Amino acid sequence: MPSRVVRYASQAMTKPLAVRSLIKKRGEIVARIHALQEERERLIAALDHLDQCIRLFDPEIDFEDLPIKALPPPNAAFRGEFQRSLLEYLRGSQRWQTTDELTVKVMVQRRMNEADRALRVLTRKRVGHALTRLRRKGVVASRKAGKGALLAWKITRPDAQLEGGWRNGSATGD
Repeated sequence: MPSRVVRYASQAMTKPLAVRSLIKKRGEIVARIHALQEERERLIAALDHLDQCIRLFDPEIDFEDLPIKALPPPNAAFRGEFQRSLLEYLRGSQRWQTTDELTVKVMVQRRMNEADRALRVLTRKRVGHALTRLRRKGVVASRKAGKGALLAWKITRPDAQLEGGWRNGSATGD
């Protein structure tokens, strides 16, 4: 394989920029596929070990009847999009809004299943982290909302604009 890398590296300087970029992107995708295949093999081995342990306690178990827990969708927002949407919600209200209220608004906007408890908890964590980053920037303020760790949020700088473009932080070109 090293000879392949050397061969392509020596030819890379003679190819047009578009072709070099596509070759680079292809290499990234191939590397990611290999990493995912390795992770898949690791997870299958872990699942086999769990199945064997379960069979020690319940030799008659039918794994086909067991429920499969759905994974929450990945955060597919562009860089800063999540914070910008939270700022829009806060700008649109004069009252303090709790993390839970903002979580519901995010879930509705993104067409997420509000009844899915695990997804709601994950989204609440993401909302809380985004609001904490905005508080550090001085854009929002928080206060305790009732008992426990629940916080209420209010915008302190309605004119605040967030920088950032695509996921990698490059500008959008506008």
